[in-house]
Amino acid sequence: MRYRRGASAERELVRLLESKGFAVLRSAGSHKVDLVAGNGDEYLCIEVKSTRSRKLYLPVEDVEKLIQFAGRFGGKPVLAVKFVNVGWRFYDPSKLEHGEKSYKIDLELPFMTLDGLLGKQRTLEEVL
Repeated sequence: MRYRRGASAERELVRLLESKGFAVLRSAGSHKVDLVAGNGDEYLCIEVKSTRSRKLYLPVEDVEKLIQFAGRFGGKPVLAVKFVNVGWRFYDPSKLEHGEKSYKIDLELPFMTLDGLLGKQRTLEEVL
C-alpha cells in the first residue's frame, strides 16, 4: 500500500511540475532520486515522500545520496513531502537539522510551496 501511495504522489508531482513548464523524468524503483526535472534554466533532483502522519523520518544516508547526486548532476536537491490531507511541502535538505541516523520532517518545520521552490512566489514587499 505504501508503495502505491508513494508512486501516486510521484506521478502527481510530475504533473504539477509539467504544468509549470518542466520536463520530468521519473526513476521508478530504489535509485538515488525519484524525479529529475528541468526547464533549461533550473534543474531539480527530487526525493518524494508521502505520509498520513504528521511527521516523517528519513535515513541520513538516503538524504546524503540525494545531495551527492544533485551535486554531480548540477541540480538542486529537494525533499518533496506530501502530507495527506494537508498538501505538498518542499524542503532544501542542506537547511534541515538531523540526528545521527535520521532527518525529522514534521508539519511545524518551515517549508516552501511549489511556487516558492521554483522562485515564482511573490514576497509581501512585491505585492505592496
